[in-house]
Amino acid sequence: MNLQQAVSRLIAALNEAGLDYMLVGSFSSMYYSFPRSTTDADFVIGTADLDVFSLAKSLGGEFKFDPQLSFESFGGSIKNEIHIEGTPFRIELFRLTDQPFDRARFDRRRKVTLAGDEVWLPTAEDVILQKLIWSRRKDNDDVLGIIVANHKTLDRKHLDEWAETLGVTDELEKLWALALESTE
Repeated sequence: MNLQQAVSRLIAALNEAGLDYMLVGSFSSMYYSFPRSTTDADFVIGTADLDVFSLAKSLGGEFKFDPQLSFESFGGSIKNEIHIEGTPFRIELFRLTDQPFDRARFDRRRKVTLAGDEVWLPTAEDVILQKLIWSRRKDNDDVLGIIVANHKTLDRKHLDEWAETLGVTDELEKLWALALESTE
């Protein structure tokens, strides 16, 4: 099983269970930008009451759930990890936090078709903002790609307001200028 197949199976299980969620991380970046390699997929689940055991049962034995919740120190969220048996792939299920930006991006999410699946994704602007918060090299590369591919349609007012609130205005300006240089 490849990672896209695992993600598709999880999307189907989440939809069937009627859970509110969104696919974030590299998959959301690639939707708005360019393909890149990844060995993981990240979801934000809109409920703290996730029945992990029912979800695991519906997915089957290839999906190995770590029964322990772990705490994501960087984002302040709790998560479950799923390892796909016989592969290097991992899926993380983060719980939605009460942080204002986390709630706002969840409320703004939109349903799209990705690799034949109906899935909820954050907006391009919210992917950029989240990647600026994380500010790892691969996140900055993702931001550049999203801006290059979408600079004419991005909601700059939304980006600027949240960038100021989140303290990432300088990073946004730097990457925006760099992305536009590459489109000339």
